[in-house]
Amino acid sequence: MQRNQQDSKNTRFLWLGGLALAAVSAAAAISLCSMRVDIRKQEVLESYGSSVSAWLEGTASSVALWEDEQRALRLRISDSETYRLFAGDLYGLDAPSAEKAPFLADDVPAIRRLLKEYMDFSGLNDARIIGSSGSTLLSSQSAPAPLSALQQKAAQLVMASGKPMRLPVRGSTSGLMLDVFEPVRALEGGEPVAAAFMSSHPVLPSLAQFSARPKPEELSESFFLQRNAFASSEPGSAWELLMAPKPRALDSGIAHELEKSGGELALALRPSVSTLGSVYSAARAVPGSGWSVILETPAAVLEERMFRAALPLYFAWGLGWAAFMLFFLLVWWMGIGRRQRAVAQELRELHQLVSLQKEFLTRVKDSLDMGLLMVDVKGGIHVCNATFAALVQRREEELAGQRVYDCMPPQDAAELVDHVRRVALEQKEDSFEIWHDAPGGKRLFRVSLSPYRESAETERAALSGAVVTMKDVTEFRRRAERARLQQKRLIEAFTSVEASADPYLHGFSRRMADLAERLAVHMGLEEDSRTTAVMGAQLSQLGKFFVPRELLTKQGRLTDEEMAELRRAPEHAARMLEGVDFDLPVARTLHEMYENLDGSGYPRGLKGEEILFEARFLAVLNAYCAMVSDRAYRQGMSSSAALAELRGSPRFDQRIVSALEQVLSKGER
Repeated sequence: MQRNQQDSKNTRFLWLGGLALAAVSAAAAISLCSMRVDIRKQEVLESYGSSVSAWLEGTASSVALWEDEQRALRLRISDSETYRLFAGDLYGLDAPSAEKAPFLADDVPAIRRLLKEYMDFSGLNDARIIGSSGSTLLSSQSAPAPLSALQQKAAQLVMASGKPMRLPVRGSTSGLMLDVFEPVRALEGGEPVAAAFMSSHPVLPSLAQFSARPKPEELSESFFLQRNAFASSEPGSAWELLMAPKPRALDSGIAHELEKSGGELALALRPSVSTLGSVYSAARAVPGSGWSVILETPAAVLEERMFRAALPLYFAWGLGWAAFMLFFLLVWWMGIGRRQRAVAQELRELHQLVSLQKEFLTRVKDSLDMGLLMVDVKGGIHVCNATFAALVQRREEELAGQRVYDCMPPQDAAELVDHVRRVALEQKEDSFEIWHDAPGGKRLFRVSLSPYRESAETERAALSGAVVTMKDVTEFRRRAERARLQQKRLIEAFTSVEASADPYLHGFSRRMADLAERLAVHMGLEEDSRTTAVMGAQLSQLGKFFVPRELLTKQGRLTDEEMAELRRAPEHAARMLEGVDFDLPVARTLHEMYENLDGSGYPRGLKGEEILFEARFLAVLNAYCAMVSDRAYRQGMSSSAALAELRGSPRFDQRIVSALEQVLSKGER
């Protein structure tokens, strides 16, 4: 009896020890699994954040380019000799409008007509010249609406400071309007500022066009925000959402966050600016405009991504813990012979638990939208899911124990087994693509392989192979091929007509693209950078199609006005390619191709690392090809003379110049 009591006591200790071990191991597994899950979720957010950042950067650049174009249109009035002379004649007079100045009565109708034509051409809602008293001297409308107090104040500030000014976007009966004021200086001496030119721009159509750019996630929405310092005196409440019929104040929390960060937000979970609910949002400021563009993605979308990324970890750690406990119970059963029946009962219960977990895992495996199977080096199929069985038009239970040669065409099976053996031998992941006769026709599959090795008593008895997944990428590949074909045809169409702009341009882009290909290979550029450079070279002369032909073929020296017109070529090219989705920064490359490293280039005067590398790359090639090519007004230089001009010039990246010299020294120049 005493022995039985001791056995009972020992049994209780063993049970308590086992429960303690199970609890400790479960807690450790949960803790480690939670750490890995947090890391996996963070990786999902960082990956999506990179896509969002690229979209915001591209949208902000498009808005900045639009701002530059609008600025150029306004300068046609504020810098016009006609309006500068007109404003100078009225400067200092008490006349409230041009009609009240008798000596200008004959000129006013013609000047107003020109202003009206400019307004219609530029798509403006209003255009007027404002005098120093804050009254309208001349308007494009016969009966202009009175200026608001804020508009009068802005006009007077512009005339006092001599600097342009823009008011926050406001609501009007014609939609959202942006009022911009430019100083109009007297023609003689340029001083003082005689008047202010006010233009009212409808902004909703342009913002809607920028927001329509393809987004990283279909359910994402984008909005434009502005900082309106006149909206309220409360700190942090000056941020508004640009929406019809008038801007709407933002939630104070988001407004304070934008105020603190200067209009830029990192990707994070926060309330939506337009609807109720939580979203993952990020914002990027548009330089010099007081605007920010924000991209919102429903929280449920990213949470689903994070859950899917974490799901395999939950199963792996759960099964690992179950296997550890099974091993512990087996040791217990082997060491305590007197409790074999009790241990057997526990093992049966644990087996049922593992079976349930395996069944659950099998259901998850079968729910995948890709074929999944385990293949050994001999081609034997150990496990497969229903998706793979449907691909080979078999039932899942029929494939157990068969070989891939029994269910796939011989050539496809041989290629698959060859990759399985290579993966098992090298213990490295691999992938390849294969066309397979699936239900509904021939489909392209992306086959990915990961090595596995079964445990065994001896190394010789162990069997190795690969876990294989087959994903249908037919539609993705077809879309990619169509996009590449469209890009190719577009480039061919542009380059085929380059001689119509300037006979001396014939073949220029093709030669430049060939040289760009050789130089990119020599410098070891990555695939995206190389493709951007070559496509940019093929389209490098696109902007010159919009430059008057007589300027391109003129033999004499160009005037300052003609040179300014010629320098608009990169802006023409960027505008033409703005709606073309290259999935690469081709448009930006062409826009910055004429920028110089020392800041002396155009159109934006960028310098150093502010200029895209591919743009610096094409700048060197464009300068070299231009110098060695014959033109209407001169004969082309020799290659050595052109390289001497490039070498040491502060305008060009000397690393690229040195690489070009090496490439040319190896082959025909």
